[in-house]
Amino acid sequence: MQTVELVRADRGAKKASCTKTLQAHCGLGLAKAKEVTDAMLERKYPTVSLQSAESARSLVVALAELGVVARFAEGPNYNPQERLAFALASVRPMLKPEVLRACESLSCHGEWELALSYCLAHLPMQETESAALALEALSKLAIEFGIVQKGQK
Repeated sequence: MQTVELVRADRGAKKASCTKTLQAHCGLGLAKAKEVTDAMLERKYPTVSLQSAESARSLVVALAELGVVARFAEGPNYNPQERLAFALASVRPMLKPEVLRACESLSCHGEWELALSYCLAHLPMQETESAALALEALSKLAIEFGIVQKGQK
């Protein structure tokens, strides 16, 4: 099980589309999906549970397409600081020491999204298999952290 937290909706996000997306991805009834959408609009940070991390990532991306920011919820089964530390370890050889230090410092202060964004911005574009795997892992982590742009899959 993976819990997703709905953070906020951008201006222009469609309430009905968010509700329908929650129904489709989470198997919620109309009343419960509407309740979650309303709670998000009231900035109450509601959560929904999905069967797997992959289905949770799919929901985060689908909501991002609607202008809704969602992310994996921190909890006993999900620690964003540990996930980031693992990801940084995999790209350590590719990053300049000062970039790595900045990422680690941001992470220690609970700024996981900023640390990951900084890492991605400073990751050299190498055309090797290990670089491609690292980028794929970092991209999945970005979705987990709610760093998703419309059109990103």
